[in-house]
Amino acid sequence: MSELSERLAELLEQSVARCVEGEDVAIAFSGGIDSSLVAALASRHARSVRLYTVGTRGSHDVDVARETAPLLGLDLTVVELPDDEIVENLRSQMSITGTDSPLTLAFEMPLFCVMRNCTESIILGGQGADELFAGYSKYIGMKDLQMRDEMAKDLAKLYTHTKAHEAAMGRHFGKTVRYAFLDKEIVALSRNAPTEVLRPIDEDVRKKLLSDAAHDLGYDFLVDRKKKAAQYGSGTMDAVRRICRERGTTYNELVAELKKSLKG
Repeated sequence: MSELSERLAELLEQSVARCVEGEDVAIAFSGGIDSSLVAALASRHARSVRLYTVGTRGSHDVDVARETAPLLGLDLTVVELPDDEIVENLRSQMSITGTDSPLTLAFEMPLFCVMRNCTESIILGGQGADELFAGYSKYIGMKDLQMRDEMAKDLAKLYTHTKAHEAAMGRHFGKTVRYAFLDKEIVALSRNAPTEVLRPIDEDVRKKLLSDAAHDLGYDFLVDRKKKAAQYGSGTMDAVRRICRERGTTYNELVAELKKSLKG
């Protein structure tokens, strides 16, 4: 599509190859373009690849993953997330990682469940794509400097907070998370790309540069894969809110209660 998208395609395949060459690999899979593209490239280089999708019954991610997995020619394991496991999953995450951020705990629950259920020791996902290629809805309509500043802040949070949280979970379960999108050359490409190339147009046209790279790699069928944030696409946040309503409490209060019980 362009020299920039062709270069991104080249760098991403190289990065995925370094992450998975000769390995048995689990993909934390939402069915969106980020994890789908990583999965497609991993299948070219890994010894084996299995997709793992976590969600409540009828959740967006489970439905989309079941549609997308056959297109990739990869086996899919769906890990159902019943309501009666939600609170204990939150408690376990807090105990393992020391994290008490309600948003982080909800966002990371799918990966927590992948780690607990997969047999592979290496896990890949789409982390970093939204931060590098302006995938979040909040970027829509921002002025150039504001968008760049927010992208930088979000990327810094991924490095300092998200990776630490995931590393703690990985140590507990004996898993290693690798981050194909965080290759230093891909990060540099994003930082040096013209802002107008990265700018999302609307809810339906985001991460255009990444979509163009998918086209260059021969994966046109991934370009229209829609993605929701993990806590929403998996149904985790809806389940948490439902449980909190039944308990007559708020999510923040539930997390505070769990934190107190762990200290006791």
